[in-house]
Amino acid sequence: MDFQNLDPQKLVPEFQKLLLTFDGRIARQDFWIGIVVLIVVNLIIGTVLGWIGGAFLSGLLSLVLAYPGYCLSLKRSNDLDYPQTYVQGFMALQIALTVISMFGGLGLGFLFFSVLLPILAIAALALLVVLGFFQGTTGPNRYGPDPLASQAA
Repeated sequence: MDFQNLDPQKLVPEFQKLLLTFDGRIARQDFWIGIVVLIVVNLIIGTVLGWIGGAFLSGLLSLVLAYPGYCLSLKRSNDLDYPQTYVQGFMALQIALTVISMFGGLGLGFLFFSVLLPILAIAALALLVVLGFFQGTTGPNRYGPDPLASQAA
């Protein structure tokens, strides 16, 4: 997205395309803009839902926000020309652990908090570094044209 020349009327469709579609590629800047939007939404709505309904409602919000997070991550992975299985595997793990945490850890106790959550945290950090800081493929790849070339034109 080119935010300097963006018409305010096109802002909502551009964010819908950024956060709700799987196709194509996005540059690092667009990825970070989407991540910041998701973090802000999660902090504001998650805090309110946490006060109202505790971990269950906060977990539901996390599940809802997993979809736009998946769309962002998948398109960024496409830009790097990486296999989509890395993002899919991480998202499956995140969703599974979110559901488990919504129900109080399902009796997993030590295993959940000492093993599974740290694994998810390490995987999330690794994925964030790769998707957020590595330069994408220059020129077109199998997922579409270079998003930086599109912005320069």
